[in-house]
Amino acid sequence: MRRTANRGFNHRQAVTEEWFRTRVLPRVSSVRFLPYQVRQLRNEHLPAMLRDEGRKNMARITGDLMKVSARWHCLPFHYFRYGGYRREVSAERACSYLPETTLFHRLLPRVNRDTIDLDDKTSCKKILSAAGIPQPTLIASGDHRAGVTSDGEAVLLPDVLHRASGFGRVVVKPSRYSSGGSGVVIVRPEEDGFDLAAYAQQWGAWLVEQHVPQHPDLDVLNPYVLNTFRVITLLREGAAEVLYVMLKLGGTDSTTDNSAAGGMQIRVHPDGQLDRHGYDRYLRAHTRHGVSSVPFAEHRISCMTEVRELAERCARLFPQVPFIGWDIALTPGGPVVIEGNSSPSLAHIQRTHGGVALELVPALRSVMDRPII
Repeated sequence: MRRTANRGFNHRQAVTEEWFRTRVLPRVSSVRFLPYQVRQLRNEHLPAMLRDEGRKNMARITGDLMKVSARWHCLPFHYFRYGGYRREVSAERACSYLPETTLFHRLLPRVNRDTIDLDDKTSCKKILSAAGIPQPTLIASGDHRAGVTSDGEAVLLPDVLHRASGFGRVVVKPSRYSSGGSGVVIVRPEEDGFDLAAYAQQWGAWLVEQHVPQHPDLDVLNPYVLNTFRVITLLREGAAEVLYVMLKLGGTDSTTDNSAAGGMQIRVHPDGQLDRHGYDRYLRAHTRHGVSSVPFAEHRISCMTEVRELAERCARLFPQVPFIGWDIALTPGGPVVIEGNSSPSLAHIQRTHGGVALELVPALRSVMDRPII
């Protein structure tokens, strides 16, 4: 039997790159992540704590911070993010919240690898399309120099939206390196005078896709935004499992469903029943959306079995990325996949499901450090 060391230069290079990506880069990125967490603490989480009349006294908060820090061996920014300072939250419950530092810099780099096919939205759409996965129609993609239609025809940038004129509203978004709805623009090609060349200079690679209609079950909650489900999947030994599902509702003055734009998230049970409360980025609880009279607790979403099954089908197409957050829209014709995310928002999960460390950490460890074949 040939030894692994004799597989050749390409394999040795892959092993070296994997070591660098999983052992070195997380240390660098965690240091660069620190200023972001400090800004969030200063601008959002501490003001929210000071406004909360139900917070613990400083002695209890100090004791909690010591326990949380000892449990996770990191600065406890997440204690404030998830409201650990509230009187009803015990120290044990506060410790059950997984820190972003632990997920994104210790666990995830050793779980998800070769993420480019998923994170590049154009590549992801082509892989999903080849498998017959329903999704918004890709009209064109490209960069600051030129575009190409979905059937491979080259097209000048000024002509791209002309090609899209028969689709009504379309969505223009960065193909890579964006999150939280950054760069997503909804355009009416024949009316808005959108400058795609200027957009490409700012955002780089881009894609244009059809804007899909929304199912009435979601329209009654917020008809002004395409509200989507974030479905978290885990792939183990070829079997895909849905871990968490939440509905992302857009804000009252937003065109996207991201929490950074005033949105909120609500836990969705397997039967489609919504939780009683939805939560915004400040962890404020809402019983209904600001533009709707429908209480969350009395509303059930149809087709949730189809939504979950669709996410599982997609998960099996990306075996090197076991932990994925799928954004799925529900249209009158059924669910369609908007995109996949190799770094699912932990905040979305824990706002809606509470502290998930006890079940999520062992699940991720079961798929860590898989051998490079």
